[in-house]
Amino acid sequence: MEKDRKLHQTKGYIMIAVAGILWGTIGLFVSLLKNLGAESELIVVIRIGTATILLIPLMLASGGPSLFKADKQTIIACIAMGIFSQALFNYSYSESINNVGVATGAVLLYTSPIFVSIMSRVVFKEHVGKIKILALFINIIGCILTVTGGNFTSVKFSVYGVAMGVLAGFLYGLMTIISTPVTEKNHPLTIVFYQFLFGTITMALISHPFAGVSQLISLKFVLAAIGYGLIPTVGSYFFYMHGLSHGLETSKVPVVASVETVVAAVIGIFVFSESMSFLKLFGIVLVLASIAIMNMVKPKKKF
Repeated sequence: MEKDRKLHQTKGYIMIAVAGILWGTIGLFVSLLKNLGAESELIVVIRIGTATILLIPLMLASGGPSLFKADKQTIIACIAMGIFSQALFNYSYSESINNVGVATGAVLLYTSPIFVSIMSRVVFKEHVGKIKILALFINIIGCILTVTGGNFTSVKFSVYGVAMGVLAGFLYGLMTIISTPVTEKNHPLTIVFYQFLFGTITMALISHPFAGVSQLISLKFVLAAIGYGLIPTVGSYFFYMHGLSHGLETSKVPVVASVETVVAAVIGIFVFSESMSFLKLFGIVLVLASIAIMNMVKPKKKF
């Protein structure tokens, strides 16, 4: 029984890692869409809006109309995720990047594992020991070095920008806490669909992104939009929600998902010809090491 439970959880962590790998392609699609003339707000709506549309035939083919059924608790959780962890997260992250730059915004976003660990302790009574704290510390340092390559000259400071970056980290982590209670009783596609739906509605209302969009429509634009909605959105969130349904320790999840940083760095080097410094390579090693260390922690009973 214990062996089966461990195998079940291992499959869950593998799914979380796959989600992180798919999230790592976000920069590639954002770059493509920006080069085609899309503004930040429109890119956000394209991501979750396209994903919502793509999910409808996928859900009908996978399980029929029954996949669209959800109880009150699930709908409330999806509304919360749509508003906070989709719309407001993307808005605050964009505001952070606009005020303090991409590197600083990304560094601030990687405070999310800290928030998840704190919230997991409060909400789910998960044990946070010395090894977990060590893994979190190594993970954050690794993410920072992977993003910056040890070059902090591009790091900027603005009270508003920093506040938005930290808020983005909190909202990003909040998704794990909100979604965990409803993942075991719902199909992953159901949870993903409704949070994207409510996120799209919220983002469309607060940002009004569609001005001039008709001038951008082309075959390349449509293909990039579909790819963005399918690969680092529908695909990544499907694996993420499916992974959470395997009874994982919530505080471990964002550390495993941080493989996203490694994938993004590799794409930056091989696709966008970004430099590979020793410190960036060291950061990648630290991220992978933190994942290994975190998964050495044996689960303790909640109390």
